[in-house]
This record gives sequence, C-alpha cells and structure tokens, in this order.
Amino acid sequence: AYGSEVAGFLPDSMPPGHAKRLVGLLLALHTAVAYMVAAQPLHRSIHASLLAEPGGGARAALCWLCVSSGVLLLSIVLATAVPFFSDLQSLLGSLAGAPMMFGFPALFYLRACRAHGLALSWFDAAACHFLLYLLTPTLVVLGTLSSMRS
Repeated sequence: AYGSEVAGFLPDSMPPGHAKRLVGLLLALHTAVAYMVAAQPLHRSIHASLLAEPGGGARAALCWLCVSSGVLLLSIVLATAVPFFSDLQSLLGSLAGAPMMFGFPALFYLRACRAHGLALSWFDAAACHFLLYLLTPTLVVLGTLSSMRS
C-alpha cells in the first residue's frame, strides 16, 4: 500500500503471514517497554503523593500495584475510547514532529552558544535559522494540511 492507501495502523497494511505476526509481536513488546519506561516517573509521583511514609513493606507494594494498574487501565480505556485515534495521532505528529526533529535542536544549539558566549560560524547560524524559520514552519503547515485532508 502506498500514499493514502496506507492504513492508520501500519501493520494492517501488511499481507497476512509470518512477517505480519512478527511485526505485531515486536510492536507489542515495544509498546510494553516504552510504557514501562515512560510511566514509571508518573507512577512514582502518584505513589509518593498517596503514601505519606517513605519506605517499603506490604502496604507500599499494594499501593504501587494499585497506582500502576490504575494508570495502565486508564491508558487502555482512553486509547480505545477515542474512535478517531489514528487521525488524532496523525495531527499530533504533524504539529509536533517537525519542531522536535528540526526546530528544537537548532533553537537549543543557538541558546547554548549564546549562554556560553560562543561565536557561531556563518554556516551554523544560517543552517539554524533555515531550520527554525523556514523548514520547521513549512513542514508543520504542510503536515497539518495533509493530516486534515486525509
């Protein structure tokens, strides 16, 4: 499948077979690991606010189990309750992808050089300004328009 024929969930565009099953398994593992890595700070913060006394024990373990299970359940409910999730994901990706990939690195480089009193070469300055003021806004606008049309 190419272009607008590609399904919102990419493995749905693959023909049935072993490759599709492998992709599904690897995607499930990736999602589980990414969730565990990203959710741990949130779980810890909620756990610390609910459990006043520091330390371990059965009560702390039970509280952690409830917090982590509750957040996981809420995440699953929200992800499956949104009927237009692939459209929302596409819109968020088009709005945030270009700034994260092109805009923020250039901005952070410029700010770091200014903070440390380093002079930029003309090429570095031109490349950063091209990324910040031309490429990033163009990609955000074109990506958002493409996302809204499909």
